Amino acid sequence: MYLTDVLSGNRLVEKAYSYLTLVTKECRKALTEQFERKHKGIPFGSVEKVMREETESWFARRDPNIKLSHEKSLNGRTGEILMTYSGSMKNAHFKIHVDGIFTLAGSSDEAPSYLKNLNVHVEKRDFTR
Repeated sequence: MYLTDVLSGNRLVEKAYSYLTLVTKECRKALTEQFERKHKGIPFGSVEKVMREETESWFARRDPNIKLSHEKSLNGRTGEILMTYSGSMKNAHFKIHVDGIFTLAGSSDEAPSYLKNLNVHVEKRDFTR
């Protein structure tokens, strides 16, 4: 088997899943650092927009072959943002989940917020050819 050979469906999904698991861990670390340094105390109402911008620009810089498209953003419990992206790389299609929990210094949308926990992950069952 050569690198230029077309991978079978299962092998392609396995390889893409392994690669994206590593990339999402890097993304989590980078986004956490950004929110701890650059976005500390931003109004909670602007967190979703900033998180989207940071996620999309990080992936674009990290690997231009990964194409992402924002699917949806949801507010979970107070201080929680849940985002889902659909993505593709070569012939593999997948979803990336970005979940952030923020501590709020107040109850309004303009309350300063501080990142408490961030998770960026892919799930194997979301991968298709």
